[in-house]
Amino acid sequence: MALLRNVFHPIVADSAGLRRYVTSVTILALIVAVGIDVVQSLLFFTTWLDIVREELITTAIVILVAVPIARSMGHAHLELFHAKREADRLGRTDPLTGLANRRALYEAAERFDGGALALVIADIDRFKRINDSYGHAAGDEIIKAVAQRMQRDLGDLGIVARVGGEEFALIAADLPAGELRARLQRFRQRVAEDPVAYARQTIGVTVSVGFAARRDLDFDALYAAADKALYAAKNAGRDRVVEYDQLPAEALPRAG
Repeated sequence: MALLRNVFHPIVADSAGLRRYVTSVTILALIVAVGIDVVQSLLFFTTWLDIVREELITTAIVILVAVPIARSMGHAHLELFHAKREADRLGRTDPLTGLANRRALYEAAERFDGGALALVIADIDRFKRINDSYGHAAGDEIIKAVAQRMQRDLGDLGIVARVGGEEFALIAADLPAGELRARLQRFRQRVAEDPVAYARQTIGVTVSVGFAARRDLDFDALYAAADKALYAAKNAGRDRVVEYDQLPAEALPRAG
């Protein structure tokens, strides 16, 4: 029964849910109180006028008592719902950049059903040297700047995530490889052309990017392919975009 479900297993996610909960609790309290009064009246019968008067008094008392109590309990349910949702959000969000984290990326990949799926991995070049030269606070600013640029330039294609210290990923669906490559090249170029300001100085930053499209690969294999392309970009001199399908045959992993 919907009434009992609303009272004992409520979902209070917004003001409408709160009103529904308060109404359901009040109605149930009225049913119970009036039912008790009716039984008592039948056992100790007085006059119908007395019965009507008692029910009106009972109804007024129940409304005066049940509504504020139900509202208080409803607000507690609402706060608990928002707390759980926030905890869930934080569990899928990188705290430094505000991007999705690795867990959220993998969950998004699991929800994807069929069709073309491309995975992009971008890595800040020589990040350890940046940390050693300018400090970890500067490194954090650079990570945030690259994250913002990647979200701004590529966020419309899919889900952008931070998957490691200075490593980012993008899941993009149903996008031709040539178009994706052109977008990635513009992103790479803009990072290189926009040094990060920190402590009255500017720090030049570049990124290397590898990407792969799914054929019959599961997500772990797709990730390995994109990572292989990223490794090739690093070996080729960094600050470039490499597609897994364009790697020479000798660079591809052997089957088995």
